Amino acid sequence: MFTKKGMEVKKQFKDIEKALPFKLLAINSDSGSEFLNKNMLQFTKYGTRVMFTRSRPYKKNDNCYVEQKNFTHVRELFGYERFEDESLVDLMNEIYTKYWNPLQNFFLPTFKLKEKVRVGSTIKKKYDTPKTPYQRVLESGVLNSVEVRALKKRRHELNPFELKKNLEIKLKEFFDIVRKKDTKKVA
Repeated sequence: MFTKKGMEVKKQFKDIEKALPFKLLAINSDSGSEFLNKNMLQFTKYGTRVMFTRSRPYKKNDNCYVEQKNFTHVRELFGYERFEDESLVDLMNEIYTKYWNPLQNFFLPTFKLKEKVRVGSTIKKKYDTPKTPYQRVLESGVLNSVEVRALKKRRHELNPFELKKNLEIKLKEFFDIVRKKDTKKVA
């Protein structure tokens, strides 16, 4: 997606919803006009089909967790440069859907904060055992048996080494295009 127009954002959310192995219950967004608009409200059926939330109750600083994903899911991959070329969108989407997301979701475990305990002036954090998002969704119990089988089949078909190798090939291709366009601008 190259634009923040409501119609395009709605289209992307429909694509996301189709790709999820479970029912979309809520969207937790920031206050940007790309999310708070007529098209997105229609997509959520004004909160009756999909809840439209801002943060968890009494956790007004939740947005930092969303912003954290900007680093791990965007900046680590593409850096901090702003890409203004619409022709790069399809390649970026391919990188995310075919390589980066499967690698992240099926093979890279993450820590999840279990609890925080204050000991004097120090806060001790206890973390759960690292698990992949794939493991977490299987353990959650939200999937029916058909969805579980489909997800396990998908995981079985993936090879993390091939994903990583192809990810690097596609990223090289992406940055080669960016460099070529940058040298044309300078010339």
